[in-house]
Amino acid sequence: MSTATAPAAPPKLLTYESYMAEEVSNLRVDIVDGEKLFMSPTCEHQDILGNIFVEFREFGRRTGIGKARVAACDVLIRRSPLRVRQPDVFFISNHRIALNPAPNDPAPLTAAPELVVEIISGSETARRFNGKINDYCKVEVQECWKVMPETQTVEVLRLSRNGTESVRTYSMGETVQSIAFPDLTVAVEVLFAA
Repeated sequence: MSTATAPAAPPKLLTYESYMAEEVSNLRVDIVDGEKLFMSPTCEHQDILGNIFVEFREFGRRTGIGKARVAACDVLIRRSPLRVRQPDVFFISNHRIALNPAPNDPAPLTAAPELVVEIISGSETARRFNGKINDYCKVEVQECWKVMPETQTVEVLRLSRNGTESVRTYSMGETVQSIAFPDLTVAVEVLFAA
């Protein structure tokens, strides 16, 4: 005699209100249409993230034009169905900082940063990456640095509501230059230093 099992109940989807009611967490997570997608960065990923953050933070301190942030810092794409992204690193101008909740407020950024960085892990699929880029285009992120540890290259993408344009790919021996912040430059070797 066989017994039928009931199908698993679909996961309860998050709303903006239920997400804001959760305890503050430092877990890496994107929320796509109310469903949490957890990420587990590797040590190599975190080393690269740290290198980029230090360079961005120093640029912000030197110029006074904005601030660097690292995940887990939420960027709100839309409230319903809830969609939130956590770039690995980003740089945001003082102008856009002023449009966002106070720095001690855990609410997601509603005015997106101009520059985001995504470090591509071995498990990152093209579909997942493209989904992030499409979301960033919708909220007026201007630029994405696609950092590829396997090839030790950085592709700079220009983002707009009309789509994405690959501006240039930088390799070892070259210096990445931001298009949103032209004075922000980082040597590729520095990004991948152990």
